[in-house]
Amino acid sequence: MLKKLRGVIIKSAVIVILVLTIVLIAVLKKNPDVAEAMTRGFSRGYIRVASFISGLIPFVSLTELVVIIIAIVSIVLIVLIIRDLVKIRPIKALSKLLTIPVMVLTVVAMYSLSCQMAYNRKEMPLPYYEGDVERTEYVDIYNFFADDLNQCISELEFDEKGDVKGYDLNKATKLVKESYKIVTDDYFASHFGAVKPMMSSFVYLEFQITGVSFNAFGEANINVMNTKVNLPFTIAHELAHTKGVMREDDANKLAFYVCLNSESPYLRYSAYTSYFYQMKTMASGTYLTESEREGLHPIDPAFNKTQSYVNQFWKKHNLLGDIGEWFNNLYIKSSGVKEGTSSYSGGTESEYDPTTHKLKPSLYQKLFFEKYYR
Repeated sequence: MLKKLRGVIIKSAVIVILVLTIVLIAVLKKNPDVAEAMTRGFSRGYIRVASFISGLIPFVSLTELVVIIIAIVSIVLIVLIIRDLVKIRPIKALSKLLTIPVMVLTVVAMYSLSCQMAYNRKEMPLPYYEGDVERTEYVDIYNFFADDLNQCISELEFDEKGDVKGYDLNKATKLVKESYKIVTDDYFASHFGAVKPMMSSFVYLEFQITGVSFNAFGEANINVMNTKVNLPFTIAHELAHTKGVMREDDANKLAFYVCLNSESPYLRYSAYTSYFYQMKTMASGTYLTESEREGLHPIDPAFNKTQSYVNQFWKKHNLLGDIGEWFNNLYIKSSGVKEGTSSYSGGTESEYDPTTHKLKPSLYQKLFFEKYYR
């Protein structure tokens, strides 16, 4: 009997150790200093090794592969458990049953060790412009970026729907990695995660998920059925996670900063498609007079066509959007971000100062200003 119980005892002990590890990490990450030290130390080294190993298999997502294996093994085990119960072999059935949480908790523990600490890191250092910007400068700032947006359009090719042509995952990844050279602070890991296409992109598309970073395997998994214009921003966002930036709003801001300052018109156009509305807000009737607004440079109509296409694309692919939102919201909140999925829009808020009648710029506007005044 003891021999039969040995497997149950060992697996039970492993489950207890894994659960304690996950709980310990959840407790330790509440201390920002510990979270920072662990992220820069153990987690960074772990992800570097995992990224190297994952990179040896460039076209297969280890994340998806492991999920598939766990699913198949779990189904097989359930069948075997039922057989053992029918044959009145409860200990064997229990041993097989315990195998399932061992597999799942092992992956969860690996994930927790690789990135959960980063959710409570110190503030991300980006060069937000903190100087005073006079209202009289708004037109020139807007026109600076409007002209660059038009220049990007003139250098790109578009299909009949308004999406960008001529780029795939490999080309976009190479450009994004080159553009990350502007990020030099030691807050960010120097290595990149392995960028992988998701085999199940068609499923994630209906969940409205454009990418999944799984640092346990050092991977930035990309939904290749995403629009081409959003592809660079998505890659930059998922790579930000592999560099130790786990909070979603921080990953968005870093992706925007990298793309906006890229030499590639493709990446800059991706940044403008996501956040040029921040310049439109600055140049709105709230802050500029009608006569001042007459000096704003017009935007090539191709830009509106692209934005309309992107909006319609995601409205069309929303079969499981609410479910995807619910799970993502639950995950982000469980990681310690109280705002959940609403945190994605963090840093976009600008305010009107009723005393000075001036703009209190958002963090994204400050990143626009930083490039303008550099």
